[in-house]
Amino acid sequence: MDTKDKLKITGAACTALLVGTVVYNVKKKHRNRDAALFFSELERNIAPAGVGIIESDAFNMYYWQSLMNKLKKSYYLLKQKEAEAFVKKISDAWGVFNDDEDAIYGVFRALKDQVQVSQVSYWYYQKTKINLIDELRSRLGKEEIAEIVKIAGKLPPYRIAATIKK
Repeated sequence: MDTKDKLKITGAACTALLVGTVVYNVKKKHRNRDAALFFSELERNIAPAGVGIIESDAFNMYYWQSLMNKLKKSYYLLKQKEAEAFVKKISDAWGVFNDDEDAIYGVFRALKDQVQVSQVSYWYYQKTKINLIDELRSRLGKEEIAEIVKIAGKLPPYRIAATIKK
């Protein structure tokens, strides 16, 4: 076997491996999405108390970005540093044996609209690689989650930024 044949075989094997990897990742992504939908629906039937946190736009980490396309108006956003400060307060509230629920409630009470909740969710994920919804549901009980949903539910979806007239 000469060098050209070896290169052809190696190239074909690499191509097959690349295609296989792409197909595997696409199937895995679809499987994960389908599993998330299944478990979301299952939880809706089993534990309706925690469902509000899933269905709220406020906890969707991309809500604040998707609103830009839908709204076509300027609205208030947190500065990145402000959102990261809220993320730090939430992270600091997690304890080994006991969490500081009041500090977490305080963060959500300090936010002025659901866009800001979404931004905090986004930056929480950026810092920890854990979805804030999953973190809240894994660390807090139904009563605490219900309180957070109640706080976020009272917030307006967004606040239109005032335009300066000349």
